[in-house]
Amino acid sequence: MVAAFLLVFYLVNLGNDFSSPLIQKLAVARVAGTLAMVITVWMLLDRFPLWIAYLGALAELSAFVVFVGFSVNHEQIVFRLQEFPLIALYMSWLFPPAVTRWTIYPVMAFTIPYSVFFGPAVGTEHQSGPLNVLSLVFFTVIGMFVGHYVKRRFRQQTQVDALTGALNRVGLSARGEPALLASRKHRRPLAVALLDMDGFKEINDQDGHDAGDRALKELVRHLRSSIRAGDLVCRLGGDEFVLVFPNTTQGQAQLLMERIEGSSKLAWSFGTAQARADDNLSTMILRADRDMYASKRQRAAERGKSAGES
Repeated sequence: MVAAFLLVFYLVNLGNDFSSPLIQKLAVARVAGTLAMVITVWMLLDRFPLWIAYLGALAELSAFVVFVGFSVNHEQIVFRLQEFPLIALYMSWLFPPAVTRWTIYPVMAFTIPYSVFFGPAVGTEHQSGPLNVLSLVFFTVIGMFVGHYVKRRFRQQTQVDALTGALNRVGLSARGEPALLASRKHRRPLAVALLDMDGFKEINDQDGHDAGDRALKELVRHLRSSIRAGDLVCRLGGDEFVLVFPNTTQGQAQLLMERIEGSSKLAWSFGTAQARADDNLSTMILRADRDMYASKRQRAAERGKSAGES
């Protein structure tokens, strides 16, 4: 969306007068490059390489430094001052806050003081006034804040289960698959656990759905307080949950889940699986599901044997 808006912004800029044919050619090339980026983003969606987007942002920031700090081209200075908050918004949507801040702030901290006190526009009609400088800083900071806030809210609404606060299926895919790829790349183990609550239907039938909702929330609170930093808690639906354990073997995940189960006020069953070379999350969850039902059958058999002996 931001790239499309920049494309429109650049097209409008083509109507301005240019100080040289070279600058005009660069403006046309920028429009062509931005159009190519918009088309590529539309085609690749989440598979679009972010390093290309970062290089594009660096190219625009370099042009900002050149025109605002080292030129007296009035049209380009005005254009770059208007464009800079859009670049900040663009980066805040695509990149983590730290990357955006450490890219935007140094450029602004160097270019603005230099252009005001030392640049070639000093003492001419093209010099940026205090109001322009304050407006640039204000709208740049606002653009970064809005971009990060909207992105965070968007991810929360699309990747987080509204009832429990655990990740949902979209969140599991968005965060679990990269964790699996990282474990494969660095040759480290990764395990998952699948669990569902025992007697959840009875809770809903006897005490109502509000009681069932409270039980699900309590389970997620207990899981989150018991797992390690970097582990994931995801709700598949109903009373089924998946936990992702990076840098963990199946045996270690089994011991961790037994410890968590032992300290839980609610009853639930679980199964575990460890990543194999050809795995994805779906195949791992399927094996964990089989392990869980094997565990349930074993526990049922043990209960039947104990009842028979008594």
